[in-house]
Amino acid sequence: MRLCQIRGRFKKKLNKGQVDVIQRILSVAICMLFFCVSGIAEARTTRVSDVRFGLEGDETRVVIDSDSPVDYRFFVLPNGTPRIVVEMARVRWSINGLTSEAGNGDGDGLVAHYRYEHNSPTTSRLILDLSAPAKVLGSYAMKPNHERSSHRIILDLRQVNEAEFRATPTPVPDAELVMISQSDSLIRSAKRKPVIVIDAGHGGKDPGAIGVKGTFEKDVTLASALALRDALLRTGRYEVSMTRADDTFIELEDRVDRAREFHADLFISLHADAGSKPHTRGASVYTLSPSGEKRSQALRKSHDWVLDVERDTARSTEVNDILVSLIERETKNQSARFANMLIPEIERADWPTLDNTHRNAGFFVLLAPDVPAVLVEMGFLTNAKDEALLTSPRHRKHIIQAIVRATDSFFEDKELYVAQR
Repeated sequence: MRLCQIRGRFKKKLNKGQVDVIQRILSVAICMLFFCVSGIAEARTTRVSDVRFGLEGDETRVVIDSDSPVDYRFFVLPNGTPRIVVEMARVRWSINGLTSEAGNGDGDGLVAHYRYEHNSPTTSRLILDLSAPAKVLGSYAMKPNHERSSHRIILDLRQVNEAEFRATPTPVPDAELVMISQSDSLIRSAKRKPVIVIDAGHGGKDPGAIGVKGTFEKDVTLASALALRDALLRTGRYEVSMTRADDTFIELEDRVDRAREFHADLFISLHADAGSKPHTRGASVYTLSPSGEKRSQALRKSHDWVLDVERDTARSTEVNDILVSLIERETKNQSARFANMLIPEIERADWPTLDNTHRNAGFFVLLAPDVPAVLVEMGFLTNAKDEALLTSPRHRKHIIQAIVRATDSFFEDKELYVAQR
């Protein structure tokens, strides 16, 4: 939407001075998004307060808590003891309340021990000594929310064999640090990979649809989600996370919250359909319907879905409402954009599709106001042919690769995409 259009929409309600203020604010906001500038951080040094580990199946999660955002990258050291190094813009180490220049501690799971230190006047390092060769499945930063006050860096590790570990390129950058001194401030800019959250529908006590031969939808969606995650990671272009990686029941609200906490650039929810007629078959792709938009707006406050632009209390409520409306509109546009890229790829993969393949609904997982999202019904388990395709890893690979190709196209011009958001 152009600024002149926005001005025209509100000129009857606002005087000229108010419109000019809004126009200047929107101009600044759009320019900031267009150039992907993450802002000017305070000159004070970020304090890292904790390094923790969690086990989830055969994966190990590394959690780094800090009191403000910090630019970082990670890379592996394949020679000698296997290690993963997390390099950050200079921080103040205050682990367990003890401030020091360097220190160490015990790990868990795939991390035997960890050490931290400063390795230059502008950078610090966290060194993870591994108990076995491992790769980083995904990494991302999280902002504080209503449940916690800390910023977080998350790394998810999975064990690999020695050959795969040694074949990992080094370094493998997660973010390119650009530190520029300017007076008493630091301008921080990060080239980061797009963050994709994959949602395997249903799970645990909720089996979802049940196929002709007794196939559970929750099993098909999990197998597909894992395959999609691995395929996306193999490209080296994305950070990928999942709402569930095993047979666990996850509330719908938690699925949306996970995507928002990870600041996902794209949310893909995988499902398998059921129908009353056994001959009905084919995939379809859903984006948010107009009634779903109204539902999202109603749930924003009740579910504490606060957008970043709303955190600026210096702006008036009226201006914030305009900015929120712009973000919601652009989220909807980007969701439709991805759906329109995905459907031709599915068809080119010779995968069956329903008529009117692009559909709209108010599904809960599509309601996030600031995360482009699609729900993919991969086929009908109540159709014997679709069930056979969906339960075959060899055949299922075709629709997985179609999603990967669409994702590559969607993020092909990453700067343009960030500017649009």
